[in-house]
Amino acid sequence: MDSKNINFKLKGIELVSFTLNQKQTQLNQERVYNFEISIEHRISLDEKLVNVVVSIDLIYDADKQCHASIKTSCIFEIENLSDLKSPTTNLVELPEPFIITLNSISLSTSRGMMYSQFKGTYMYPAILPIVNPASFNTQRIGAE
Repeated sequence: MDSKNINFKLKGIELVSFTLNQKQTQLNQERVYNFEISIEHRISLDEKLVNVVVSIDLIYDADKQCHASIKTSCIFEIENLSDLKSPTTNLVELPEPFIITLNSISLSTSRGMMYSQFKGTYMYPAILPIVNPASFNTQRIGAE
């Protein structure tokens, strides 16, 4: 696919779900969490929207239990989304650099939402680390 100028803006940010599981045992101050992150792109060609849904589970390394989870949504309006529709497959094909940009914005937004939701809880010290937005195999839904 040739390089195209993509005109987009952030149209909305939503906290889809948030779960804070009650701790079963006393936790030490220094805790190691594994962050299980998935990213899903939901595309609506008619509405010119790409909804990037980020799901994060925080797995406590010591007991392998999920102590918290959060799901966020960043909704982007892409003015020229129909220009990204492939004439051969009839599917919307987002260029890889653009996917990385959407993932980066969405991950950063999720980090801030986590920080806000965890404030005043035992999970407050758990901050989503900086991750490479290009390292995700993004699932795409509704790209027709």
